[in-house]
Amino acid sequence: MSIKIRDIAAATDLDHASMACVRGGNAWLAGLGSLANVNIGVSQNLTQLQNVEVNTLNNVGSIGSNFSLPMINVSPSQFGKLNATI
Repeated sequence: MSIKIRDIAAATDLDHASMACVRGGNAWLAGLGSLANVNIGVSQNLTQLQNVEVNTLNNVGSIGSNFSLPMINVSPSQFGKLNATI
């Protein structure tokens, strides 16, 4: 018994006679369609830190009776993006 393996170019179309010469394979897989066992492991770590400090009334020694709270508009934003391409 001998096995003959020939590589065929991916762009080659096989005619009926060439396809009729193809032999072998696993008969028990017939009818199951394409089977593949693919294991892909993806490990991703995303760490984001945000520290917003708003210093107001710095170095004020005393606050009088007519003191009103200051208007402080703080609108911090933080965006993160984590992609995995396989």
